[in-house]
Amino acid sequence: MDELSSSYLEKKIAAHMVKDDSGYMFVFQRANLSMQDRLELQLIHEADDALQRHIEVTEDEVQIRVNPPASFFVFSRAREKNVIRQWVSSYQIVKKIRNHQLTRLMLAVCPENIVFDSSMSPYFLHYGVRDSLPPYEQDQDMLFQETKATISALVDGQHSFEEYLLYHQTLKLSNEAQSILAAGTWDELSTIIQSRIDALEKEEKAFVHIPEKKWKTARYTLMGTMIAIVPLLFFTIYTLFISQPRNTAYVESGESFLTQKYSEVIDRLENYDPRKMPYVVQYELARSYVTYEPLEGAARKNVENAITLQTDSQYLLYWIYIGRGENEDAIDLARIMEDRELIMYGLINQKEQIKLDDRLSGEEKETQLKEVDTELIQYKKEKEELEKQLDEQEGQNLEKSDAEAEAKPAVKEEVEKKESKDSIKTSDEKEKSKE
Repeated sequence: MDELSSSYLEKKIAAHMVKDDSGYMFVFQRANLSMQDRLELQLIHEADDALQRHIEVTEDEVQIRVNPPASFFVFSRAREKNVIRQWVSSYQIVKKIRNHQLTRLMLAVCPENIVFDSSMSPYFLHYGVRDSLPPYEQDQDMLFQETKATISALVDGQHSFEEYLLYHQTLKLSNEAQSILAAGTWDELSTIIQSRIDALEKEEKAFVHIPEKKWKTARYTLMGTMIAIVPLLFFTIYTLFISQPRNTAYVESGESFLTQKYSEVIDRLENYDPRKMPYVVQYELARSYVTYEPLEGAARKNVENAITLQTDSQYLLYWIYIGRGENEDAIDLARIMEDRELIMYGLINQKEQIKLDDRLSGEEKETQLKEVDTELIQYKKEKEELEKQLDEQEGQNLEKSDAEAEAKPAVKEEVEKKESKDSIKTSDEKEKSKE
């Protein structure tokens, strides 16, 4: 058996409700019941002949088994039926409650206590017996509220039964649920339900009904057509609203670049991802941004000379990111290129950006600025150490060059002396040879 979780019905009747393959079982503790004799419960057999009920009384428990026919289904299945059937069933629930004649049998109205037959007629699984089995009394006001909440859960279903019952005044409700829960009398509730049924039947008559086979054929034909059209439609939309405007922007930005209207280049391309731009467009945009960068003297000249049509794309992207204020992306690229100067320039820009960011609190600014300063100090220190090493190496090379310069005359003198001696020796040998 699969035990149901604690429900509204279990709390209301102080019993344990169990569902298995053949039906339902309600288990009551005798110590909690007002029942004196098991014969008091026989009245239950007079309710809903379609449901078979078996009562077993032990020393400690009262067990009531309810076996609905196999064709019956639970409340959640009724929610899957079409809308008109749901409203008709709601009307039948109200009618069944209003026509209840057995005054000693107490109604408990909630979704878990209702099952439906194939015509969507409702049946109650459990009834209380006055002074014997809970619920012992019939609170008419609560019965009315439970009925409205049950019907709302059936025809609307945006919230649970207990939410409709307990919290409907604070819930966001549909028009149908509002009208149901606002009903003040049984007659008013019946009228609301009947009006909705009439409106739905009128709408139903406006529809054209065709055979199911014909409908399926038309449906699959339409689906096949849609499958064929959707890619073409997507391509058309992409071309008209994305590809064509982007290509137009590329062409117009190129024209602006040739006439040195760099601000127009920036404006035309500001909405496009630079990583997806053609290389030439990246070059033009990078040059345009560099034009407005606060670089001076040799620094500007070096950067402008470095940006050519042979420059690495990452270098172009770096200056585009810098120009757009996307300093973190620029710093990441500089790290990939392992360019200390570019990293430091990006950090300096990021520092200024943090100072001007009004969205950050004073504490957040202080924390982020401290992180940037720490990294800047580290890179400056590395730069100074590298420059020091280069200076030392340059000094060593200079000393070596001076030593070589001093050594060259001495070597030359020795060579000349040796050549002179060799010349004299050769002359003497010639004279001896003549003699």
